Amino acid sequence: MSSVLSLISVRTKNFEKLSSLCALYTRTTWCTEFTRTFDPAQPFRIKKVPEDIWAENKDPKFTEVEEVKDRWHFVERLFPKLRIPEPPKAFSTAGWKAPSETLPDLPYFIDRTRNHMLPVYETHVYKDKVRVTQVKKVQGDIWAFEVDLKNFLQENLGEEVESHVNEMCCFVNVKGRHVDIIKEWLYEKGF
Repeated sequence: MSSVLSLISVRTKNFEKLSSLCALYTRTTWCTEFTRTFDPAQPFRIKKVPEDIWAENKDPKFTEVEEVKDRWHFVERLFPKLRIPEPPKAFSTAGWKAPSETLPDLPYFIDRTRNHMLPVYETHVYKDKVRVTQVKKVQGDIWAFEVDLKNFLQENLGEEVESHVNEMCCFVNVKGRHVDIIKEWLYEKGF
């Protein structure tokens, strides 16, 4: 019992010393030349804080740095483009097609993304068990678009197609992997 009490008393004495030391360091007056900082080799001494840390640490083993100003155009190529370039006029080899010059006479419109692509995506739902094709940016009569899309897919696939319309977020979900078929259908419509 006495050993436990002596251990507690030693701990409290150390705690008091530590707290008084912390109080000493928090109440230091700041001057321009000397400040109290922690130095593990000499914890209770005043250490000089240098004004310029790079001026005193000149090491001869490191070389000087030279700035070359006439090679900046190599760096400028790495910067991201500030605006998206204009798309080609007809089509590209990757399968991209430009929208038609005249708008189709339909009650709905599919807007392109900012990269001039059709907003048709494949997503996964229910823990990656069900594949869903999503057509975004549907403007106008979204219900007429959903009916036309279902009729087109049922004619091509020969089976019933399940779909879901989100009128607030302007997209239509179709169950299955139909990205390429839907994109070709939208290209034919002129979007």
